Amino acid sequence: MPIRRDRFLADFLELVRIPSPSGHEGKVAQAVKAKLKAMGLTVEEDEAGKGFGGEQGNLIVKVAGNLPDVPPLLLNAHLDTVVPCEGVNPVVEGDKVRSDGTTILGADNKAGVCVLLELLRVLQEDGVQHGPLEIVFTVGEETGLHGAKHLDYSRLQAKVGFVFDSGPPINQVIVQAPSQKSLRAKVYGKAAHAGVSPEKGINAIQLAARAIAAMRLGRIDAETTANIGIIKGGLATNIVPELVEIHGEARSHDPRKLDEQIAHMVTLLESEAQKGGGKAEVEVWEAYRAFRINETDLPARTVAAALNRMGLTPQWQITGGGSDANVFNAHGIQTVILCCGQENPHSPENERLDIPSALQSVELAVHLVAEFAQLARSEKA
Repeated sequence: MPIRRDRFLADFLELVRIPSPSGHEGKVAQAVKAKLKAMGLTVEEDEAGKGFGGEQGNLIVKVAGNLPDVPPLLLNAHLDTVVPCEGVNPVVEGDKVRSDGTTILGADNKAGVCVLLELLRVLQEDGVQHGPLEIVFTVGEETGLHGAKHLDYSRLQAKVGFVFDSGPPINQVIVQAPSQKSLRAKVYGKAAHAGVSPEKGINAIQLAARAIAAMRLGRIDAETTANIGIIKGGLATNIVPELVEIHGEARSHDPRKLDEQIAHMVTLLESEAQKGGGKAEVEVWEAYRAFRINETDLPARTVAAALNRMGLTPQWQITGGGSDANVFNAHGIQTVILCCGQENPHSPENERLDIPSALQSVELAVHLVAEFAQLARSEKA
């Protein structure tokens, strides 16, 4: 199996140096397209960027299989990173790559992108038997899974998928993730001069603070979390603030618990505002929906068979985070999340690429496409 460390690392070091914050993935998309076209592959681009105000659509690459009667398989990684991602200076230290500490590294998820690029080269060079592949490089993942949400699904036929967007060990397989509902509230009070006539005002920040102080937040139970993450409001210290805006969320693997937690947060914002003489306007929406893949489902059986080829046993994992896999599952594509070698994402001080794990991820991907073809053909027969 001609997996080349030097080639993989060259791709990775090139791509992490290209800034690609969510919504501004154009330059890195061009670099990835150039690599794909150099392999003789045709790259499609949808209009996902227009759907959320980004500059770039998702990249879609369809690879014909060399086995008949096999359904397509979806493989995914995302092009965007969190900030700060300007001026990334990657430092290679043995089997690890880190940034110089002033920025994030961007292994989340350019490691996944490079796993798929190396997979495609290996398939061409090694004559691996596989069915058709639908490779999707999404945009806007970090700020709300926007690329997956606005993906043109009419271009895809796959019903099984694998997202390369997790860390070591290589046999860790994420098969369950929660739903998330987001909350945005505007709490209104009444403006007044804070030094001359504060009694004529109603402090919106204070109203919001009372509500937040009474909320159940953090780890609610084993399945449920909640957080208030953004508070903004006020104009000056000498003005009683008449408006404050609150952004929060709740997540749960149990839809009933999620609804109860969101209702609890909304009720407190509305009631505390009303009790203090103000009012609250609260908006709630579903950010993404939970998924659960059973060990008997085709994606899990495929991973188990591929890991078995490597002498490994899968470790089925549950995550508290969301990913493009949530959106793919909601669109009827059974999807699990796999390792790509990234470690400690979103941290300028601690984010790393573990090179051996990344190369193992390529090996796993090669086995996945081969095992999926065999399992899908046997089920069809």
